[in-house]
Amino acid sequence: MARKKKFEISGIFKNQEFCEAGKIILSEKLNEIISLIEVLFKDDGSENIHALRIALRRFRYVFEIFSLCYSKKLFNDVYEKVKYLQDLIGECRDLDVLAPKVELIALEVKSKIPKYFYKKIDEERLKSRQFIKLELIKFIGDKNVNSFLIK
Repeated sequence: MARKKKFEISGIFKNQEFCEAGKIILSEKLNEIISLIEVLFKDDGSENIHALRIALRRFRYVFEIFSLCYSKKLFNDVYEKVKYLQDLIGECRDLDVLAPKVELIALEVKSKIPKYFYKKIDEERLKSRQFIKLELIKFIGDKNVNSFLIK
């Protein structure tokens, strides 16, 4: 038996109705997001933050393709929530890469950056992660978001 490819999704068949296939695909993508959220709550390292951001982006782009399969109200509600999380996580990701980038520049220009600068970045990173976790709890508990899961 042929091995399932990374991009293949179980339950999708040739000539399947567009919206029916969309529901299966979006449910699969949302399950990936939920799995990554669970991982993030165990380890909120920069790699897990980044992986969740990518998963949200993939869901959002697929969601755009299947937008006509949903009411405008439902689409807009869930789309805005996903975009909001993606933006929040993007800001957190920026903080993750800021300190190492500043260090490289400081070495390049042979300058010393005060320790309080790095401390402030770390404080902001911590606050950002805590806020993201609160928003993720709201997201996974949202009835409109959960309506995309095939049980």
